[in-house]
Parts: sequence; structure tokens; C-alpha cells
Amino acid sequence: MNTSRLKPLYPRFPSLTLVALLCACHGDVTPPTDEPAPITDASGECIDRPKYTEDVSNCTPLATDYQPRVAGSAQDAWAVCISDDNTYHRLYTSISTIGRVAAFDFIADSLWMKTKEPTVEDFTQARLRYTESEGLGSRVERREDIHYPAAPAACNSSASIPADYPERCVGPAKLRPLINESFASGMRGETPRVNAARIEAALLWFLYVSPLSEVTSCTTKDADCDSAWAYYTGGTPRDEAVGLARYVRELAPETHERAYDATLAVRCWRDLDRATPATQLELRDRARSQLDAALLRGMAVIVRQRFQELSCTSGEAREARWAFLKVLVPLMDREARLRDEARADTLEREVQRAHPEEVDIPAAVAALDALFACP
Repeated sequence: MNTSRLKPLYPRFPSLTLVALLCACHGDVTPPTDEPAPITDASGECIDRPKYTEDVSNCTPLATDYQPRVAGSAQDAWAVCISDDNTYHRLYTSISTIGRVAAFDFIADSLWMKTKEPTVEDFTQARLRYTESEGLGSRVERREDIHYPAAPAACNSSASIPADYPERCVGPAKLRPLINESFASGMRGETPRVNAARIEAALLWFLYVSPLSEVTSCTTKDADCDSAWAYYTGGTPRDEAVGLARYVRELAPETHERAYDATLAVRCWRDLDRATPATQLELRDRARSQLDAALLRGMAVIVRQRFQELSCTSGEAREARWAFLKVLVPLMDREARLRDEARADTLEREVQRAHPEEVDIPAAVAALDALFACP
């Protein structure tokens, strides 16, 4: 077929006329650009926060672990006990620790959970809640980290003990000064997000070490087993998490379940061992180790999230993440080094960078994932 004799599908215009028509038709269209979509909003926060999906399918419980979610503990190595119905049964009706976790949540809602920058008044009200009589601050002041050898006397017995044993006396030696300084700075209106982040990190570490300390003291005071449960759970069922449990459950649901299992293990131990002081210390230590492993994994996932958020924040929002990491990562160094010196060095190196922009986020995240893979 001779196509030269066919009529064109479109009328023929002189080239200049065609260009003019095209320009007229598309004059109000913005030319495409190669700029990526923004990842940070006007306040410096992530538009879309990095999302972590927990996968612990390769993790298996230890033979010594208490497993109330599996056939009511019938298949583990624990004897029949009060926790086998997968419910925490309080030793005593009143648990003062629940009020301290509620204070933590109040402070969180006032300073770092809110969408707006915290004000001087927010810091003032949060500090009032923190310093209530027999409240949260009173326990920070005497909290000990049972991972370290005991001091010659209680950490709150004199000013010299925390100074000489800062690792054991983590509350008065490390957490209290940081929290007090950050409250004071925030109440002066200085870098509110950064000060809020420091308080958050310090209180989260307090909520990590406290259940373990309470399990230990439950040996001679059985009410402290209730406190161990409440410091993690806030006195709530599994699916109504508050306090530290809320953090862990939102990021790593199975890690939360394992931590809750471990609080039931503590109660199971004290049901099987009702003497005062307790005598079945090997059983106590099994429960405490199970709780420690799950809580450490929970803390690692929280730290992991803050590392990732460095990639999509800016300004003071990024500096707040950086301040949080500079508090928490060094506190996790002891356990990290026990597990893997090289990966602990990686974490130490990254939080010692001069600026958050210099952090190798993938390296830090990979180190955390390898160090704390299983609850």
C-alpha cells in the first residue's frame, strides 16, 4: 500500500505555530523536577517514621524458661504454680509502684509524647509529679543495678557510696543528676526537646533496672515481686500496656509477650518458694534471667528506632534523638561487651561522633540486631 497518498491524522502546522500551541496548552504546568519528596516536616520531625517489623521466628525459648502461653506451662520445666493460667495474681492488693509508672506516663505525655514542643510550664508540672513524696524520684534516688557487685552499704546511705560505686548505684550516681539537670534546664526554657529526651532516656533505663532489682529484693520481701511486675507492666494486663511495656509492645510485640511471661515466672517462683527469706534461689535466678533477656531486647529495639529516626529528622528534633542515644547506648555497653566486643565497639564509636549527621546508621542498627536478636 502506498502510504504517501494517505491524509495525515493531524492537521499540518508550521513548526513555530506548533511550538506556540504547545506552550499555550501547557504553560500552567510545573516542569518535573528530580528533587525527592520531603521526609521531614516543618517542626523537624519525620513525616513517615521508620517502621520496624519484629521477626523472632528463629528464636527459641531456653529449656529453663517459663512459658505460660504454651499449654499453660505444661510443657516447660517449671512445676505447677499460680501463674499457669497466664495471669498475674497479686501478692498484695495495693502496689505503690503502679502510681510511679503512672507518674512516668504523665511526664511522658507532658514532655515528649505530645506533638508540640514542651513549655516551661510543662517541665514545671512534670517535675512536680516526679518529686512527689514516695514517688518516682524517690526511687530513682536509691536505685541499684544488680548486674554489678553490691556496695558496702546501700546506695542511698551516704553521699560517698554512689561516688565510689557509680555503676552499682546507677540511680543516685548517674540517673538522678542527669534528670535534675535536664528538668532545671527545661524549666529555664532551654532546648526543651533535648532536655525532654534526656529525661526520657534516663527514666526508661530506670524502668529497665527496677524490675530486676525488685526480683532480687523479693528474696526477703515478697511484696517486691508485685513491684517487679508493676515496674514493667504498670499493673496492667498484657494487652493494655503502659509505661515501658507500651514502648516495647508498640515496636516488638513478641518481645513484650516474653517480658510479660517472665514477670509471671517471678510470681511462679514466689508461689513455689514461700519462705522468708526465699530458699529456691536457683529458681529465682532463672526467672530474673528470663526477664532480663526480654527487657534488654526491648531496650535495644527502642534504641534501634531512635537511630533510624536520625535519618528523617532535622534541627532540635534530631538533636533530641541524638541526646537520647548518648544517654542510653553507654548504659547498654556492659551487656553489649559481654556478648560481642567488636559490635559493642561499633555502637560506642557511633554515639561518640561529633554530630548526628556523621552516624553510620546501618552499622549501628546491624550491631544492635546482632547483639540483641532474641528476647
